[in-house]
Amino acid sequence: MNEGLKYIDYDEALVVYSKTVAASGGGLQGVKDEGGIRKVLDFVQNDLYYPTFVEKLTYLVFGLCTGHYFEDSNKRVALTIGVWFLVHNGYYWHAYNFMQCMEAIIYHVAAGRIDKDLLQRIITCYMANEDYPESLKLEIIHAIENKGIGINE
Repeated sequence: MNEGLKYIDYDEALVVYSKTVAASGGGLQGVKDEGGIRKVLDFVQNDLYYPTFVEKLTYLVFGLCTGHYFEDSNKRVALTIGVWFLVHNGYYWHAYNFMQCMEAIIYHVAAGRIDKDLLQRIITCYMANEDYPESLKLEIIHAIENKGIGINE
C-alpha cells in the first residue's frame, strides 16, 4: 500500500454517503451491498493493481458508480468520495472542480457508455490540467452519441 496516501474507510464512506444524499435533495437511503463497497475501498489500496494516483481515483469513482452498492445516489456518492480522496491527498484545486467537471461524465459511466479505460484517460487529462486531445474528445462523443439519455425516448 502506498504509505503516503490517505484512504477512506467504510464507516467514513457511509457518513459521506448520508451527507451527500441529504445535501443533494434526499433520496432513498441505504446500503444494498456492503461487501461490494468494502471491496472497492480495499482494492483501491492495492499498488500492484492501481500503482498511480490517477488509477486509484479512477477505480474508486468507477467502482462506486457502476457497482450500484447503495439504494440511491450511486453517481453522487462516487463523485463525492472522489472529492474526498482528492482533498485528503492534497489535490485541493482538483477537488474544487471535480464535481463540476465530472458530473456529465459520471452519468455516462453509470449508463455504461464510458468504460473504465476511457474514464481513466479523461481523469488523466483532468489531473494534468490538460484539455482533452482531439482524439479523446472524439472518443467521448462516439461513446455517448446516439445512445439516448435513458429516459423513455
